[in-house]
Amino acid sequence: MNTGLRRSRAFRLAVCLALVPALSGCMQLNLGLTVNPDDTVSGQLLVTADKNLLKSRNPDVQTAFADMRRQLPTLPAGDESRYEDARFYGVQVVYRKKPLSQFTSDSVNLVRVDDRYRFAFPLDPDKYAGKVVETDAGTRRTFVTLMSFEISVTFPGRVLTTNGTVNGRSVSWKVDSNQAKPAELVAEAEAPARASAGATAGPTSSGGGFPWLVVVGGVIVLLLVAVVVVLLLRRPRAARRPTRRTSPRSQHRTAEGGSP
Repeated sequence: MNTGLRRSRAFRLAVCLALVPALSGCMQLNLGLTVNPDDTVSGQLLVTADKNLLKSRNPDVQTAFADMRRQLPTLPAGDESRYEDARFYGVQVVYRKKPLSQFTSDSVNLVRVDDRYRFAFPLDPDKYAGKVVETDAGTRRTFVTLMSFEISVTFPGRVLTTNGTVNGRSVSWKVDSNQAKPAELVAEAEAPARASAGATAGPTSSGGGFPWLVVVGGVIVLLLVAVVVVLLLRRPRAARRPTRRTSPRSQHRTAEGGSP
């Protein structure tokens, strides 16, 4: 039974190879990623196959695509949904602020090493068709050759080295179907400095920043003093004037009807 299953998979791959003149490729992979300064990643992955090719393998295109997808290496997980248009069928995966640590799969390797971001996307035939174990190395290379790739990565810092096309802080690669593929797509870019303990201790730390806390505290004290002074000045004069005391002798004269 296992022999029959292997022959079936080999036949399906042979169909893909036989349809080269009519199809743009067995599968298409489109990936766009943006590396955020907080070491998270946002973007989108689209993996599709031509419907005509899928129907030649199985009338149910969903089943045919799932079978073909199993020949691919592991891709980063995200919010996945079905994709379909007039010609292609596949899946769309959306990444929303995913931790950088989740992008170390067999296909996408995006890591931070000190002050550098390093991106690698291998196009090793043994990975991209390694699950078709009954085929020889030449057939696996042909499988990868028939795939097409469009990949772009945008970094928060300057791009340092790459074998792709640089546009500002972005690197892109377009590898067409039925063309020789490089062994790996690579890029390296600057990473922003991580916040240190001293930088988060406050504005009066030894980082040499302006002492805003001291200034604000001084202004508040001065305002309080000014309020107290104003209140004292606005008190009624009678309340501030001392009461005149009458001597006993004057009181006696007044009682007798004389002038004081």
